[in-house]
Amino acid sequence: MKKKIVSLLFGAVLTAALLSGCAQASSGSTPAAGQAQEEAPAAEEQEEAPAAEEQEEAADNTSEAAEAAGNEEDELAQILSRGKIIVGIEGTYPPFTYHDDNGDLAGYDVDVARSIADKLGVEVEFVEAAWDSLLIGVDTGKFDTVINCVSITEERQEKYDFTQPYYFTSRQVVVRGDDDSIQSEDDLEGKKIATNLTNAYIDWYESHGAEVVGIDTSGEAAEMLLSGRVDFTSFSEVILADFLKEHPEADLKVAFVIPDSEAQVGIPFRKGETRLVETVNGILDELRSEGKLLELSEKYFEADYTVSVYERQ
Repeated sequence: MKKKIVSLLFGAVLTAALLSGCAQASSGSTPAAGQAQEEAPAAEEQEEAPAAEEQEEAADNTSEAAEAAGNEEDELAQILSRGKIIVGIEGTYPPFTYHDDNGDLAGYDVDVARSIADKLGVEVEFVEAAWDSLLIGVDTGKFDTVINCVSITEERQEKYDFTQPYYFTSRQVVVRGDDDSIQSEDDLEGKKIATNLTNAYIDWYESHGAEVVGIDTSGEAAEMLLSGRVDFTSFSEVILADFLKEHPEADLKVAFVIPDSEAQVGIPFRKGETRLVETVNGILDELRSEGKLLELSEKYFEADYTVSVYERQ
């Protein structure tokens, strides 16, 4: 009986020892767990690299967003956002901007404006005004631009950014058919000219002694000339040809062509609208290469006025 009890006690002690050994083995694995915990920062460092890249990417996105926000403030972005470009015109200046027999707007510049709007993917809204107030409309933001035979001059370039020229012509001094008193610029002293007050050649007329009488339209200028209230006026070759076509009874003739008077017509925008000017220049290049500008010139002028006067000679 005692042997049996001793055996049982011995078995219990052996079991306890074995259990103690298992506990130490488990306890012996604790440093491995600790090692894993110590290695965790290394794993966190590996995770920080993508985080840094994300921060850099976020910074780039912020920069792009800031640039986009800046672009949203420029005129091109505003035009695209509203889906419409607002163009100032006279509407009384054939064959550039006028109303046809149905009362609809027509003309070379009207069609050029429509073609540009199509390329931009927007509508075009025409706002009619007197010539002398058209560029003021650009200044005040009433119009995005004026497409109405606006000659590119040094004075205007100081205030506006122009596109490349899309129309070229020369200036002619026009008199009554029975008047031979004006043959050259030397004969302008003391003579009166009917022209709008923003005519690019006013300084030239005045420097030769002419007195300027302000008018608003080419029709008004012709009327004043034919009635004898002025001695001469100045029309481009296209404007005179169109007027005589509409009024074959008008007794007018060309006295002389102003020397070095090629007028280059472009599209003015407010200063600093670089993206808009570059975009419209690209569109004009496309219209030229596609033959659209030539098509419109031949439609309204029966000739090609899309290249320099000197190239046509």
